[in-house]
Amino acid sequence: MPNNPLFDDPNFQDLLIRILGTDLASLRKCYDLLHPDDFKPLRGMKWGRARWIYAEQALQHFKKYHEPAGKLIYSIVLDYGRRLSFGDRQLTELKEYGEHLKGLKTINPDSITDQVITFKKERLKAKAIEELTDLLGMNQLSDEKWMEITQKVIHPTSEITVSNYLEELDARIDRRRLSLRTVRKPWTFIDPLDNLVHAIARKQLGLVLAPYGRGKSLFLLWLAFAYVYQHLNVLYITLEDSKDDVTDRLDSLITHIPMKELINPDLEELSVKRFKQFRRFIRTNLKIVDGTEGGMSIDGIEKLVLQERDSGFDVDAVIIDYDDEIVPPVRHKDRRFEFSDIYRSMRVMGARRNLFLWTASQSQRDTEQLKIISGDKAAEDISKLRKCTMAIGLGRGDWGDESLFLWVAKHKFDHQHLGVNIVPDFKRMMIYDRAATYRAAKEYDNSDPDSGNFE
Repeated sequence: MPNNPLFDDPNFQDLLIRILGTDLASLRKCYDLLHPDDFKPLRGMKWGRARWIYAEQALQHFKKYHEPAGKLIYSIVLDYGRRLSFGDRQLTELKEYGEHLKGLKTINPDSITDQVITFKKERLKAKAIEELTDLLGMNQLSDEKWMEITQKVIHPTSEITVSNYLEELDARIDRRRLSLRTVRKPWTFIDPLDNLVHAIARKQLGLVLAPYGRGKSLFLLWLAFAYVYQHLNVLYITLEDSKDDVTDRLDSLITHIPMKELINPDLEELSVKRFKQFRRFIRTNLKIVDGTEGGMSIDGIEKLVLQERDSGFDVDAVIIDYDDEIVPPVRHKDRRFEFSDIYRSMRVMGARRNLFLWTASQSQRDTEQLKIISGDKAAEDISKLRKCTMAIGLGRGDWGDESLFLWVAKHKFDHQHLGVNIVPDFKRMMIYDRAATYRAAKEYDNSDPDSGNFE
């Protein structure tokens, strides 16, 4: 076989292994073309065996679970080494190489996978010509065989995963065990709601439904804060409020300083101190896109996700505030059909890019006084509820004028049509004030919010 200039380059191997561990689209594109032995080390190559093992475990994880290993790749590899009774020196090498991988930025993953596909296709062509020549010499080259061999070259990979349900029980059990070690369904950090239901997982769409001014944007900002705190990279797209407004709200939320007081010079030092304290706990990032000038479509948002991925920012969650400002892929006379296209495109994007995806929608007029904001109260198009995984209505609460009633209007995989009271702190941009909620629960219901005070 010809020499492999790509896989003889450890730097190229490192970048490829990094994206095989994190990027679903790249795995789908080139998984069928790769084999662990492609990463077999040359003599004297630094971290040679560790690199080989990381590649093998990343490929095996995708074969078994149809998703990248993500941050779990490091513990998976170390568990593998311990099962094989690796010595201290070998385990240290695995740890060192893992730290090396963590420090890499995956610049332009498509460029890397395209090089892999091009190289592998050339090898497939050479092998196909050799096989066709042999069959022709033996007078065994039928039309069917010709088609079979050439199709392997023309279509070497498939991005559509077909699984055999009856043969994969062990894999499903392993997947469920594995979910205990990773953030599969991140918390909202709204205790009564988290005690009631799980939130969405990757490839799923969450919807916040509320009348004007009820707190849709604050709910989405709270989710962004909660996700970043759980070590997820968040891309927050604001289509209505300016970037300055969004960042001021976040500063108020994080520092617990009322938004109006952020301009107070006497509080600047406290603001900086509290922000730095928060920043020390965060290992990931939150990026904000100001789309208030209009023209933002789901296709454009997906391009932003890919653009950030190419620059080294692996987006885990996309939060869009809010749906009415999204440009539909096709203009219709009836706004309902536009929303149907928008939500279908959102759902597909979330699945294709392995994202947690949230947006918000306005409820119908004259719903401001309603406690329960149900799915049939969605403005313009109720089909939004059919296309999302989870929908939460923000209604008028029972615990005072500013309290909220969170109604699970729809959930495909957990309880629905039940809800909880919470108390926000709008001055500090907090959709959920834990202490105030506990006080109100005692005062109004003589109950404990952690018990799930739902109806």
